[in-house]
Amino acid sequence: MKFRTAYVVLVLLCSFSPISLAQDDSSRALVFIDHYALRVTIDEEEHQLRGDAQVRLHLMKDSVSRIRFDFGSAAVLIAVRDTSDKKIEAVEESNGPEKTGKEFSIALPDSLKRGDTLLLKLSYERSYDTLSTLASFIGEREIVLLPGDGDRWWPVLSPVTNPLRIQTAPVILETTLSSGFTVVSNRAADSSRSAGTKTTWIFAQSKPMPLTSCFQLCASKDFSKRVADGADSSTHISLYYDPARFSANLAGAVLHQLHDACAFYAVAANFHEQCSDLRVAMIGTDDGHATWYKRDGIIIGRNSSSYSAYDTSALLSSEMSKWVYELAGISGIAATDSSFWLSSGWSTYLAAEFFLQSAQSDPEMQRHIRLGLLSRTLEFYPAQSLGQGLNSQKNEQALFFNKGAYIFLMLEYVMGEGAFKAVVDSIVKNNRAAPLNVLSFQRLCEETYGSSLEWFFTEWVNRTGFPELVLSTEIIQTNRGNYSVKATIGQRGDVFTTPVDIVFSNKVRTITKRVFVTKQDQEFEFILPFLPTRGELDPNYYLLRWVPRLRLLAHARTSVSFRVFDRDLPNSEHEAAILLQLDPNNLTGWNNLALFSLGKSSVLKGELTKAEEYFRRASALEASDPTQLYSVLSLVRLGNVLEMEGKRDEAIELYKLSVTLAERRPAFYGIALFEAQKYLRQKFVSSDDFWYGEY
Repeated sequence: MKFRTAYVVLVLLCSFSPISLAQDDSSRALVFIDHYALRVTIDEEEHQLRGDAQVRLHLMKDSVSRIRFDFGSAAVLIAVRDTSDKKIEAVEESNGPEKTGKEFSIALPDSLKRGDTLLLKLSYERSYDTLSTLASFIGEREIVLLPGDGDRWWPVLSPVTNPLRIQTAPVILETTLSSGFTVVSNRAADSSRSAGTKTTWIFAQSKPMPLTSCFQLCASKDFSKRVADGADSSTHISLYYDPARFSANLAGAVLHQLHDACAFYAVAANFHEQCSDLRVAMIGTDDGHATWYKRDGIIIGRNSSSYSAYDTSALLSSEMSKWVYELAGISGIAATDSSFWLSSGWSTYLAAEFFLQSAQSDPEMQRHIRLGLLSRTLEFYPAQSLGQGLNSQKNEQALFFNKGAYIFLMLEYVMGEGAFKAVVDSIVKNNRAAPLNVLSFQRLCEETYGSSLEWFFTEWVNRTGFPELVLSTEIIQTNRGNYSVKATIGQRGDVFTTPVDIVFSNKVRTITKRVFVTKQDQEFEFILPFLPTRGELDPNYYLLRWVPRLRLLAHARTSVSFRVFDRDLPNSEHEAAILLQLDPNNLTGWNNLALFSLGKSSVLKGELTKAEEYFRRASALEASDPTQLYSVLSLVRLGNVLEMEGKRDEAIELYKLSVTLAERRPAFYGIALFEAQKYLRQKFVSSDDFWYGEY
């Protein structure tokens, strides 16, 4: 089948004025870009980008012999030429610091001195032929081009040549596509024009911006557009989606939720500018997993079939409503590398605050939201502290994003909402660009709070693990008709210092007492005007702590992490067995995850009969959040095992059943739905890498 060839033409112009550099010669750039013009054609049929970059360089040192450019990882440099069209030698370098893609070293004439300029033309090609593995891709009906490291679609000076990364300028981007496309970029097009079968969009960026992040864009022939405007015209949101892949009814609900989130973030984190002209594009791929990218002004979601039907559960938490989470991160806070959790947890914190605010009139929903975040924080037993930095791949998601967010929430609890709001205002004002570190963050909190918070940062940032608290009470009626309550709080395992609420209640009254625990076992005495029939410790989950049920879930998730990250099957099986032993009757509703993990391990050991048994048991169990996905996914994996045994017809029936079950909650069962639909279309091919995978 032959498709008509279509092309995309892009022109990127950048200009500089000389700037002062640091005085330390060892860290000064060899050159900086004085002028940058990029002309690119994109062949939709061949999934290929062809570019010519005209770069004018300003030399910062005498006798610069070679300079280096970073290209995308799949780029091929065709030629480098000077103003007289003479070819200049260019060699691909095998290594280099901070290398993220291909790096080419270009020889310069010996006659060049400090202060001279040189105009170069770099011609190259870049392929994007695998939609499921590349962040950027080019297709006949869809295009996504991102500026990320290793995948960028234009050359930039490498860190070797430009250690200070001085590559900032006003830019103009001109994009020409066949007329069926709609283009969405990180800023609205300033103008457009049509000629024949082509349409051209022109984007002008007048203020300086980094070349490494320039424009992020996507385009589709299938986009529908919906718009929401604020009552005061300060908010303008455009949502682009393919109705065949994203429910039109869900799109309306998402747009409404984005509008509400913008309004909340505008107050909570001064998001007025970020929401003044926001574009959200949901563009489909064939990978089955929702992946998200953001820049100022744009959010791109590579959505799966899980959004093809309207499911209200997709709107209930930041785990499901990724657009709310990504919006919070569009204008985050800057942090030093050693304080990564401050920036990584910021978006999760703001998104959690949005959902907590939305549920302000529903205390039970607020508890559910906090418990969900607590559950995601305690994914498995953490092996490092926040203060140790990003050293463990296993800990990255749970520790830095979710625990980081919980640190913010706990500080709000400890300091009080008013004082912590002042801290947030200061961070938003001063640390959007200037990096924040933990020490300066601690000092800011202490100045606002009015006393030392050393104990808090020692306990929650620089320590590993979490506390587990147990409450016991004795009640005696006094001679005056009141009730003396002796409350004992015991800490299992490591001892933490922390405030905690004790809530006493009966059918009529409720009273909350906040205490400060510092010991393994600590007694507190209260006089209450009523007889409490119930005493609860931290019922609203303000404190980051182990809940007994979550310890069981952590065993199942640790089983997954041992298999996925360590390929350690004995420990993976051991952790799964612990959950099954501690909860033999599946009271938690989480045994399906342990059985699913054992099923995958059995396949890797060549024990297909055992794998069948585990997947069948997992699929038949009653399940509860957050492991419900694995019941339906176990049916799909059972079908995969049957296919390994040559039973394709039986497997197909399981895939059909999986689709039927998953479509009841498509946002929640999206991975299982995609997997089942995929294997209805094509035969399953087994590999160890597949079975070691998370799902």
